[in-house]
Amino acid sequence: MALSPLPVADVVIVGVGARAPVGLTALQVTMAVRAGKRDVRDTHLIDKHGEVVGLSRLGSIGDGVFGLERFVALGGPALTQAAFPWLEAERRRSSQVAPLPVLLALPHAQRPGLDPRLAKHLLAGLEARSRVPIDAARSELVWDDRAGGARALTLAMERLAAGTPAVLVGGIDSFFDPDLVEHLDRELRLHSTNTENGFIPGEGAAFLLVTSRSRGAGLARYAQLLGVGLGTEPRPYGHDEPCLGLGITQALQRAVAAAGTKARRIGWVLTDVVDERHRVDEWSYAFARGSQAFSADVVHEQPLLQTGDVGAASGPLLLAMAATRWQTGSAPSDVVLVATHAEGPPRGVIVASEDGG
Repeated sequence: MALSPLPVADVVIVGVGARAPVGLTALQVTMAVRAGKRDVRDTHLIDKHGEVVGLSRLGSIGDGVFGLERFVALGGPALTQAAFPWLEAERRRSSQVAPLPVLLALPHAQRPGLDPRLAKHLLAGLEARSRVPIDAARSELVWDDRAGGARALTLAMERLAAGTPAVLVGGIDSFFDPDLVEHLDRELRLHSTNTENGFIPGEGAAFLLVTSRSRGAGLARYAQLLGVGLGTEPRPYGHDEPCLGLGITQALQRAVAAAGTKARRIGWVLTDVVDERHRVDEWSYAFARGSQAFSADVVHEQPLLQTGDVGAASGPLLLAMAATRWQTGSAPSDVVLVATHAEGPPRGVIVASEDGG
């Protein structure tokens, strides 16, 4: 028997956590990005021209920490922060706290340098580091790179419709890996004095605790979800034919349609675009095709220019930033559209708003 879908606007965010090179909490990251702060550090890695590779990375994690251990170090504290309000409320109600499902966006499984241990050991490592009880049976790893956050949110809505009280949706990624840096250098994608059309790799983690409006009664509501759209790009970067932004356009149209009149005219856009030309072009095509959904004075922000590209953490991190901006009264609009473009075909768009109570 098919489940009755939970109305998307009934899904609210009651906890946020984030960790990135510019901050160790959602508030620190959000305000640092808003202030235009950037932290690019030299590494011990050398590019093919003999120059030191600069990355945005957390100084609190050692340079000899890679793969699984680095993902756990990034994600554990962010998971603790996002889950804390819910777990505290549950502990006041009962001595037995039910474990929470985690739907976690990760890079494509075939990405160069990706630690194969992530699939089997990441959730257990996060549980041990965060001290958050995780329901492994109802958790899932989503290997859709930057678009994974949007897909994880659709899975979260299914869990909530099936009766799950709350779900943790997150993303973790790090480009600080010798094999991955070598691959990006070979593909001319590392920004440097020799490669103008590249990007600055970063790392980060973010988590959102989502629940239904009724289940979240008594908790501070950071935001409400209005619509999620997924798309598939037929000609992603590296294809023989030019990319015309069909996948992200599809995702945008689906998310806006799901939001309906609740989105009104969208006045704020957060994207994972980091000024590589093909990514700028792809979003430009989609924005032009969907221009009727946006207000005339829409504000487009690109936070990953400050944090460095955070890969699979992009969607949850951007949404956590929007939620924090609403909480601090510093957002340019009460409705935001988050657009994410994976390395490969997946695309995802999320529309959310400040919670009106």
